[in-house]
Amino acid sequence: MTVEGSPGQIYQLARPHLDAALRSYKDITQQGLKNEISDYYVSGRVKTARSLIRKLRKEIGNPRSWESIQDKVGIRVICSTKSDLKRAAKWLDGSGWNVVERAVKTADHDRLFYPGIHYIVENNSIVDHTGAVIPCEIQLRTRAQDAWSVVSHRLLYKGLIEPPSKMKRAITRLTVVVEMFDDEVHRMMKRRKRLPAYRPALMLEALDEQYETLTGEPSGGLPDIDIMQVLMNSYSAPDIDSFDSILKGFVQSKEQELAALIKKHQPDADTYVDSRDWLYTQPEVLCVLERAASAPYLLLHAIQDTDLEDVVRRTCVAAGNQLPNVGP
Repeated sequence: MTVEGSPGQIYQLARPHLDAALRSYKDITQQGLKNEISDYYVSGRVKTARSLIRKLRKEIGNPRSWESIQDKVGIRVICSTKSDLKRAAKWLDGSGWNVVERAVKTADHDRLFYPGIHYIVENNSIVDHTGAVIPCEIQLRTRAQDAWSVVSHRLLYKGLIEPPSKMKRAITRLTVVVEMFDDEVHRMMKRRKRLPAYRPALMLEALDEQYETLTGEPSGGLPDIDIMQVLMNSYSAPDIDSFDSILKGFVQSKEQELAALIKKHQPDADTYVDSRDWLYTQPEVLCVLERAASAPYLLLHAIQDTDLEDVVRRTCVAAGNQLPNVGP
């Protein structure tokens, strides 16, 4: 269906629907990526009337139709690494939206360069004032790619400036630097995963987050890698891989009880005893309490004959869940 009216009139009628479309696409994207990527942000925009009208009239004597413009609404997803970028693309491919176009953008030194992975998607329930589906352009970029796109925009001003040869060579070198930066970050991330402290550090991060959820503030003590490396031995390999979901399930099932227990054993409590209660100021206490409830013998095996055994036993007694005794 051809939309009648001048471009300005059409835009005025469509704008409220475009704003609603942006909110919808953006909200769905943010929610969808929440469980896929830990570090990202989503921004978006509706093209201005000026920008759209210029696009409609770009080819003199051959104006484009309103329906042909697929980027009236646009979203940008910025990730920290190339691995996260791939995870975002995988989610988008399986989002259920109709993927009209998918393109991996590469550098071209004499043109404006918007690197990353670009999509045009459609959600059949998101329509304009005529009932036509409003597509959305989604750009997936790393932080380095996004920084370069801003710089290249200024250097070339949307392709209107033709750079001299010397400037083209400099721009080409910059595009290589962007790729090198992302490749090095990717390589360092892979190496980091092989470090002995990597897995316990991730577990501590999850524990710290849940501890703050329960108490409303960060833990009083600093998370301790050495403690976590001992407690890790109370989890099987599959359980370590599922640690986040195990922890969240435990905290959600006992939220009020855990919050009250931690509060009761803080240093400002009248009954506080350091030798018994200090672990309650640490996020690792949630690991101890979860294992004591679900796998006490694994916990006992992990702490037995270590410096942690006494305090972990006292912590469990204070929670009303005494660990079993193992004979000689």
